[in-house]
Amino acid sequence: MHGPPDVESLRARLREHVSRNKLKSSSRRDLILDTLAAIGRHVTAEELHRAVRSRDARIGAATIYRTLRVFQESGIVAERRFEGGATRFELVDDQHHDHLICTVCGLIVEFEDDAIEREQQRVAAAHGFKVISHRHELYGLCATCGLNAERRA
Repeated sequence: MHGPPDVESLRARLREHVSRNKLKSSSRRDLILDTLAAIGRHVTAEELHRAVRSRDARIGAATIYRTLRVFQESGIVAERRFEGGATRFELVDDQHHDHLICTVCGLIVEFEDDAIEREQQRVAAAHGFKVISHRHELYGLCATCGLNAERRA
């Protein structure tokens, strides 16, 4: 598993986007970015809103949604729509990763596996494809939910 993204490099990317698009600088954006980094996991807009409001009660849901859109446009946040769940957001880093998603509790685990990446490239090449991007999501039961399911059986 890879480490958390470097918040300072994300902040620099955001400043560049704000400057290039002639947007106003915003301390609220910084607070939202810091909160997102502190949460350190895939988060819904509602979860982010609750966390931000605990630090500044004046920030409303509309500000969160607008800011997430700016973050996406600047390439510092990715929107993830996993099967059967709410849209979640994660900070973007330069390392590709895949996801394991528990269908019971919603736990999301990020993982990297070079062998899987090589095999995907091999399969694509065998079919004449050049992979530009991909999403690899595995759905199942996390260890806790799997154990609970066994106990109920």
